[in-house]
Amino acid sequence: MVRSLLASHVLCRESGFEDFRERLNDLFYPADVTPLSGTDGPGGELRGTRTEHVTVGLMTFGQRTRVDPGRTPSHYHINVVLRGSLEAATGRQEMTATAGDAMVFTPTQQHRLLSCDNGEQHLGIKIDRGLVETELQALLGRPLQAPLEFAFDFDLTSAPGRSWRNTLDLLVAESDSTGGLIRERPIQQHFERLLVSGLLLAQPHTYTEALLRPQPPAYPRTVRKAVELIDARPETPFTVGDLARAAGVSARRLQEGFREYLGVTPMTYLRNVRLDRVHAELLTGATGVTEAAGRWGFTHLSRFSAAYRRRFGTAPSEILARSGGRHRGERNELGYDGGPVRG
Repeated sequence: MVRSLLASHVLCRESGFEDFRERLNDLFYPADVTPLSGTDGPGGELRGTRTEHVTVGLMTFGQRTRVDPGRTPSHYHINVVLRGSLEAATGRQEMTATAGDAMVFTPTQQHRLLSCDNGEQHLGIKIDRGLVETELQALLGRPLQAPLEFAFDFDLTSAPGRSWRNTLDLLVAESDSTGGLIRERPIQQHFERLLVSGLLLAQPHTYTEALLRPQPPAYPRTVRKAVELIDARPETPFTVGDLARAAGVSARRLQEGFREYLGVTPMTYLRNVRLDRVHAELLTGATGVTEAAGRWGFTHLSRFSAAYRRRFGTAPSEILARSGGRHRGERNELGYDGGPVRG
Protein backbone atom coordinates (compact mmCIF):
# COMPACT_ATOMS: atom_id res chain seq x y z
CA MET A 1 0.00 0.00 0.00
CA VAL A 2 2.75 2.44 0.98
CA ARG A 3 4.72 1.72 -2.18
CA SER A 4 1.75 2.74 -4.35
CA LEU A 5 1.65 6.29 -2.99
CA LEU A 6 2.42 8.88 -5.69
CA ALA A 7 3.23 6.07 -8.10
CA SER A 8 2.76 8.35 -11.10
CA HIS A 9 5.08 11.01 -9.67
CA VAL A 10 8.44 9.23 -9.39
CA LEU A 11 11.30 11.75 -9.53
CA CYS A 12 14.18 9.32 -9.00
CA ARG A 13 14.54 5.63 -8.17
CA GLU A 14 17.65 3.66 -7.14
CA SER A 15 19.69 6.73 -7.95
CA GLY A 16 23.12 7.74 -6.78
CA PHE A 17 23.30 10.00 -3.76
CA GLU A 18 24.10 13.19 -5.68
CA ASP A 19 21.06 12.80 -7.93
CA PHE A 20 18.83 12.04 -4.93
CA ARG A 21 20.14 15.11 -3.07
CA GLU A 22 19.62 17.41 -6.07
CA ARG A 23 16.06 16.26 -6.67
CA LEU A 24 15.18 16.43 -2.96
CA ASN A 25 16.35 20.04 -2.82
CA ASP A 26 14.47 20.90 -6.01
CA LEU A 27 11.25 19.50 -4.56
CA PHE A 28 11.49 21.10 -1.11
CA TYR A 29 14.23 23.54 -0.05
CA PRO A 30 17.94 24.14 -0.49
CA ALA A 31 19.32 21.98 2.34
CA ASP A 32 22.51 20.35 3.52
CA VAL A 33 21.85 16.68 2.73
CA THR A 34 24.66 14.56 4.15
CA PRO A 35 25.11 10.80 3.60
CA LEU A 36 26.33 9.18 6.81
CA SER A 37 27.83 6.23 4.90
CA GLY A 38 29.55 8.19 2.12
CA THR A 39 28.50 9.72 -1.20
CA ASP A 40 29.33 6.50 -3.05
CA GLY A 41 26.32 4.81 -1.44
CA PRO A 42 22.76 4.80 -2.78
CA GLY A 43 20.55 7.86 -2.52
CA GLY A 44 17.07 6.42 -2.43
CA GLU A 45 13.74 6.95 -4.11
CA LEU A 46 11.81 10.20 -4.31
CA ARG A 47 8.27 10.86 -5.47
CA GLY A 48 6.62 14.24 -5.37
CA THR A 49 3.81 16.47 -6.55
CA ARG A 50 2.70 20.08 -6.08
CA THR A 51 -0.40 22.20 -6.03
CA GLU A 52 -0.09 25.99 -5.96
CA HIS A 53 0.57 26.20 -2.22
CA VAL A 54 1.27 22.61 -1.10
CA THR A 55 4.10 20.21 -1.95
CA VAL A 56 3.96 16.52 -1.01
CA GLY A 57 6.94 14.21 -1.32
CA LEU A 58 7.46 10.52 -0.52
CA MET A 59 11.06 9.82 0.48
CA THR A 60 12.66 6.40 0.83
CA PHE A 61 16.26 6.66 1.99
CA GLY A 62 18.91 4.31 0.62
CA GLN A 63 21.32 4.92 3.51
CA ARG A 64 21.45 6.81 6.80
CA THR A 65 21.17 10.48 5.91
CA ARG A 66 21.08 13.82 7.70
CA VAL A 67 19.00 16.66 6.23
CA ASP A 68 19.49 20.20 7.51
CA PRO A 69 17.37 22.90 5.81
CA GLY A 70 17.87 25.34 8.68
CA ARG A 71 14.95 27.75 8.90
CA THR A 72 12.31 27.66 6.18
CA PRO A 73 10.80 31.12 6.76
CA SER A 74 8.28 30.94 3.92
CA HIS A 75 6.77 27.54 4.76
CA TYR A 76 5.38 25.25 7.41
CA HIS A 77 6.43 21.62 7.08
CA ILE A 78 5.02 18.31 8.32
CA ASN A 79 6.75 14.92 8.24
CA VAL A 80 4.75 11.70 8.59
CA VAL A 81 6.84 8.56 9.17
CA LEU A 82 5.55 5.56 7.21
CA ARG A 83 8.35 3.07 7.82
CA GLY A 84 11.48 2.86 9.95
CA SER A 85 12.60 5.61 12.31
CA LEU A 86 13.47 9.27 12.00
CA GLU A 87 15.41 11.46 14.46
CA ALA A 88 14.41 15.11 14.12
CA ALA A 89 14.88 18.40 15.92
CA THR A 90 13.35 21.86 15.90
CA GLY A 91 14.83 24.62 18.02
CA ARG A 92 15.94 22.84 21.20
CA GLN A 93 13.40 20.01 20.92
CA GLU A 94 14.35 16.57 19.63
CA MET A 95 12.30 13.44 19.01
CA THR A 96 12.67 9.99 17.52
CA ALA A 97 9.65 9.15 15.40
CA THR A 98 8.60 5.71 14.20
CA ALA A 99 5.91 4.53 11.80
CA GLY A 100 2.68 6.44 12.36
CA ASP A 101 4.34 9.39 14.11
CA ALA A 102 4.37 12.92 12.72
CA MET A 103 5.95 16.28 13.49
CA VAL A 104 5.32 19.90 12.53
CA PHE A 105 8.13 22.35 11.79
CA THR A 106 7.51 26.08 12.30
CA PRO A 107 9.20 28.72 10.08
CA THR A 108 10.59 30.68 13.03
CA GLN A 109 12.57 27.65 14.31
CA GLN A 110 15.80 26.09 13.07
CA HIS A 111 14.99 22.50 12.14
CA ARG A 112 16.76 19.41 10.88
CA LEU A 113 16.41 15.69 10.34
CA LEU A 114 19.28 14.28 12.39
CA SER A 115 19.12 10.76 11.02
CA CYS A 116 16.92 9.17 8.37
CA ASP A 117 17.68 5.44 8.55
CA ASN A 118 18.39 3.19 5.58
CA GLY A 119 14.97 2.13 4.29
CA GLU A 120 13.18 4.80 6.33
CA GLN A 121 10.21 6.20 4.44
CA HIS A 122 8.18 9.28 5.17
CA LEU A 123 5.85 11.81 3.63
CA GLY A 124 6.98 15.42 3.68
CA ILE A 125 4.34 18.13 3.32
CA LYS A 126 5.44 21.71 2.61
CA ILE A 127 2.74 24.39 2.96
CA ASP A 128 3.13 28.06 2.07
CA ARG A 129 3.23 30.21 5.18
CA GLY A 130 0.95 32.79 3.58
CA LEU A 131 -1.84 30.26 3.09
CA VAL A 132 -1.61 29.00 6.68
CA GLU A 133 -1.68 32.50 8.15
CA THR A 134 -4.49 33.66 5.85
CA GLU A 135 -6.61 30.66 6.84
CA LEU A 136 -5.93 31.25 10.53
CA GLN A 137 -6.91 34.92 10.21
CA ALA A 138 -10.16 33.84 8.54
CA LEU A 139 -10.89 31.41 11.39
CA LEU A 140 -10.08 34.03 14.03
CA GLY A 141 -11.83 36.88 12.25
CA ARG A 142 -8.89 39.21 12.91
CA PRO A 143 -5.27 39.81 11.87
CA LEU A 144 -2.43 37.93 13.56
CA GLN A 145 -0.38 39.96 16.01
CA ALA A 146 2.42 37.43 16.58
CA PRO A 147 3.95 34.54 14.59
CA LEU A 148 2.01 31.28 14.49
CA GLU A 149 4.01 28.47 16.12
CA PHE A 150 2.88 24.83 16.25
CA ALA A 151 3.70 22.15 18.82
CA PHE A 152 6.37 19.82 17.42
CA ASP A 153 4.90 16.36 18.08
CA PHE A 154 1.75 15.78 15.97
CA ASP A 155 -0.50 13.03 17.39
CA LEU A 156 -2.13 11.27 14.43
CA THR A 157 -3.84 8.73 16.72
CA SER A 158 -6.22 11.34 18.15
CA ALA A 159 -9.58 11.83 16.44
CA PRO A 160 -8.59 15.23 14.96
CA GLY A 161 -5.19 13.82 13.95
CA ARG A 162 -6.78 10.84 12.18
CA SER A 163 -9.16 13.18 10.38
CA TRP A 164 -6.27 15.34 9.17
CA ARG A 165 -4.36 12.25 8.00
CA ASN A 166 -7.44 11.11 6.06
CA THR A 167 -7.55 14.50 4.34
CA LEU A 168 -3.87 14.17 3.42
CA ASP A 169 -4.42 10.65 2.08
CA LEU A 170 -7.28 11.90 -0.08
CA LEU A 171 -5.14 14.72 -1.47
CA VAL A 172 -2.35 12.25 -2.30
CA ALA A 173 -4.79 9.81 -3.92
CA GLU A 174 -6.37 12.56 -6.01
CA SER A 175 -2.94 13.79 -7.11
CA ASP A 176 -2.16 10.29 -8.35
CA SER A 177 -5.45 9.90 -10.20
CA THR A 178 -5.23 10.34 -13.96
CA GLY A 179 -7.66 13.07 -14.99
CA GLY A 180 -8.68 13.68 -11.37
CA LEU A 181 -10.54 16.82 -10.36
CA ILE A 182 -7.55 17.99 -8.31
CA ARG A 183 -6.23 19.48 -11.55
CA GLU A 184 -9.14 21.92 -11.58
CA ARG A 185 -8.13 25.11 -9.75
CA PRO A 186 -11.30 25.47 -7.59
CA ILE A 187 -10.99 21.86 -6.41
CA GLN A 188 -7.28 22.31 -5.75
CA GLN A 189 -7.96 25.40 -3.63
CA HIS A 190 -10.60 23.50 -1.68
CA PHE A 191 -8.17 20.67 -0.87
CA GLU A 192 -5.45 23.11 0.17
CA ARG A 193 -7.73 25.02 2.52
CA LEU A 194 -9.19 21.82 3.95
CA LEU A 195 -5.71 20.49 4.70
CA VAL A 196 -4.63 23.77 6.32
CA SER A 197 -7.77 24.42 8.35
CA GLY A 198 -7.65 20.81 9.54
CA LEU A 199 -4.05 21.29 10.67
CA LEU A 200 -4.98 24.47 12.55
CA LEU A 201 -7.79 22.68 14.37
CA ALA A 202 -6.03 19.35 14.95
CA GLN A 203 -2.55 20.45 16.09
CA PRO A 204 -1.95 22.68 19.15
CA HIS A 205 -0.36 26.05 18.41
CA THR A 206 0.00 29.55 19.81
CA TYR A 207 -3.51 30.56 18.68
CA THR A 208 -5.35 27.39 19.73
CA GLU A 209 -6.90 29.00 22.81
CA ALA A 210 -8.14 31.94 20.76
CA LEU A 211 -9.68 29.56 18.21
CA LEU A 212 -11.48 27.46 20.81
CA ARG A 213 -12.80 30.15 23.15
CA PRO A 214 -16.06 32.00 22.39
CA GLN A 215 -15.54 34.80 19.91
CA PRO A 216 -15.55 38.33 21.35
CA PRO A 217 -18.04 40.83 20.00
CA ALA A 218 -17.20 42.56 16.73
CA TYR A 219 -14.95 45.60 16.84
CA PRO A 220 -16.73 48.78 17.87
CA ARG A 221 -17.20 51.30 15.09
CA THR A 222 -14.28 53.48 16.20
CA VAL A 223 -11.76 50.62 16.15
CA ARG A 224 -13.16 49.27 12.90
CA LYS A 225 -12.85 52.70 11.26
CA ALA A 226 -9.16 52.96 12.22
CA VAL A 227 -8.44 49.37 11.17
CA GLU A 228 -10.07 49.90 7.78
CA LEU A 229 -8.06 53.09 7.26
CA ILE A 230 -4.78 51.36 8.12
CA ASP A 231 -5.54 48.30 5.99
CA ALA A 232 -6.42 50.50 3.00
CA ARG A 233 -3.43 52.87 3.24
CA PRO A 234 -0.69 51.41 5.48
CA GLU A 235 2.01 53.33 3.62
CA THR A 236 0.55 56.62 4.91
CA PRO A 237 2.54 58.18 7.80
CA PHE A 238 -0.38 58.04 10.24
CA THR A 239 -0.03 59.17 13.85
CA VAL A 240 -2.34 58.11 16.67
CA GLY A 241 -3.90 61.56 16.43
CA ASP A 242 -4.64 61.11 12.72
CA LEU A 243 -6.36 57.79 13.33
CA ALA A 244 -8.28 59.09 16.35
CA ARG A 245 -9.61 62.07 14.39
CA ALA A 246 -10.71 59.79 11.54
CA ALA A 247 -12.46 57.51 14.04
CA GLY A 248 -14.06 60.43 15.87
CA VAL A 249 -12.62 59.66 19.32
CA SER A 250 -9.76 60.81 21.52
CA ALA A 251 -6.33 59.27 21.07
CA ARG A 252 -6.58 57.71 24.53
CA ARG A 253 -9.96 56.12 23.75
CA LEU A 254 -8.61 54.70 20.49
CA GLN A 255 -5.55 53.27 22.27
CA GLU A 256 -7.81 51.58 24.82
CA GLY A 257 -10.05 50.16 22.09
CA PHE A 258 -7.14 48.67 20.15
CA ARG A 259 -5.67 47.09 23.28
CA GLU A 260 -9.03 45.62 24.28
CA TYR A 261 -10.05 44.21 20.90
CA LEU A 262 -6.75 43.63 19.10
CA GLY A 263 -4.27 43.29 21.93
CA VAL A 264 -1.89 45.90 20.47
CA THR A 265 -1.60 49.67 20.12
CA PRO A 266 -2.70 51.39 16.89
CA MET A 267 0.93 52.05 15.96
CA THR A 268 1.93 48.41 16.51
CA TYR A 269 -1.02 47.31 14.38
CA LEU A 270 0.09 49.73 11.64
CA ARG A 271 3.67 48.47 11.77
CA ASN A 272 2.53 44.83 11.58
CA VAL A 273 0.37 45.54 8.52
CA ARG A 274 3.31 47.27 6.85
CA LEU A 275 5.62 44.36 7.68
CA ASP A 276 3.10 41.90 6.24
CA ARG A 277 2.90 43.90 2.99
CA VAL A 278 6.70 43.99 2.66
CA HIS A 279 6.89 40.26 3.45
CA ALA A 280 4.31 39.45 0.76
CA GLU A 281 6.32 41.40 -1.83
CA LEU A 282 9.62 39.76 -0.89
CA LEU A 283 8.06 36.31 -1.27
CA THR A 284 7.46 37.07 -4.95
CA GLY A 285 11.17 37.77 -5.48
CA ALA A 286 10.24 40.63 -7.80
CA THR A 287 11.45 43.54 -5.70
CA GLY A 288 14.37 44.45 -3.47
CA VAL A 289 14.22 44.90 0.29
CA THR A 290 14.86 48.65 0.20
CA GLU A 291 12.31 49.22 -2.54
CA ALA A 292 9.57 47.17 -0.85
CA ALA A 293 10.18 48.65 2.59
CA GLY A 294 10.15 52.20 1.27
CA ARG A 295 6.95 51.60 -0.67
CA TRP A 296 5.14 50.58 2.52
CA GLY A 297 6.20 53.57 4.58
CA PHE A 298 9.32 52.42 6.43
CA THR A 299 12.11 54.98 6.72
CA HIS A 300 14.57 53.65 9.30
CA LEU A 301 16.87 50.85 8.17
CA SER A 302 17.97 49.17 11.38
CA ARG A 303 14.57 49.41 13.08
CA PHE A 304 12.87 47.79 10.11
CA SER A 305 15.38 44.95 10.10
CA ALA A 306 14.86 44.30 13.82
CA ALA A 307 11.06 44.49 13.56
CA TYR A 308 11.00 42.19 10.53
CA ARG A 309 13.15 39.61 12.29
CA ARG A 310 10.92 39.70 15.38
CA ARG A 311 7.80 39.13 13.30
CA PHE A 312 9.08 36.56 10.80
CA GLY A 313 12.06 35.01 12.57
CA THR A 314 14.55 35.83 9.83
CA ALA A 315 16.12 38.73 7.95
CA PRO A 316 14.29 40.25 4.96
CA SER A 317 17.36 39.61 2.81
CA GLU A 318 17.10 35.89 3.58
CA ILE A 319 13.46 35.78 2.49
CA LEU A 320 14.40 37.54 -0.74
CA ALA A 321 17.26 35.12 -1.40
CA ARG A 322 15.07 32.07 -0.77
CA SER A 323 12.38 33.39 -3.09
CA GLY A 324 14.93 33.72 -5.89
CA GLY A 325 14.95 37.52 -5.88
CA ARG A 326 18.00 39.72 -6.20
CA HIS A 327 19.28 42.27 -3.75
CA ARG A 328 19.07 45.71 -5.25
CA GLY A 329 21.72 47.73 -3.46
CA GLU A 330 20.78 46.62 0.05
CA ARG A 331 23.54 46.43 2.58
CA ASN A 332 23.37 43.68 5.18
CA GLU A 333 19.80 43.20 6.47
CA LEU A 334 18.32 46.47 5.33
CA GLY A 335 14.93 47.69 6.31
CA TYR A 336 12.99 50.47 7.83
CA ASP A 337 10.64 51.19 10.64
CA GLY A 338 8.71 54.14 9.51
CA GLY A 339 8.57 57.62 10.74
CA PRO A 340 5.82 58.05 13.30
CA VAL A 341 5.59 54.31 13.98
CA ARG A 342 7.68 53.83 17.13
CA GLY A 343 5.86 50.87 18.80
